[in-house]
Amino acid sequence: MRAFLFSILVSLSVTGHAAGSWSGKVVELRASNVTNTILFSLSGELEKPASCNEWKMYAIDLRNPGGEQVFELVKYAYLNNLAIEASSLGTCRSHWKSEGVKEVLLLRTTP
Repeated sequence: MRAFLFSILVSLSVTGHAAGSWSGKVVELRASNVTNTILFSLSGELEKPASCNEWKMYAIDLRNPGGEQVFELVKYAYLNNLAIEASSLGTCRSHWKSEGVKEVLLLRTTP
């Protein structure tokens, strides 16, 4: 299972273009009981953020196809201190001040 997670690329079905990307280790996870959205931030520099992304976080909409899988991959990376690369949808539809995530890739680290 671990080898599978290292090679997985999770994609969401979307109708927009990716605005930017972000890579690094997960440094923050945020959830609320009033939304179906999980927010996260990474240790690296956020590249080309959407103007609506005031919180400098990416949002995972758990109602979207693949949303649960994206969250599981981000959570796995967080718990195991592993780096990921994420690309955005370029919009803040899921959360009004955080950019929607399009793809997440778990990066393999070399010993």
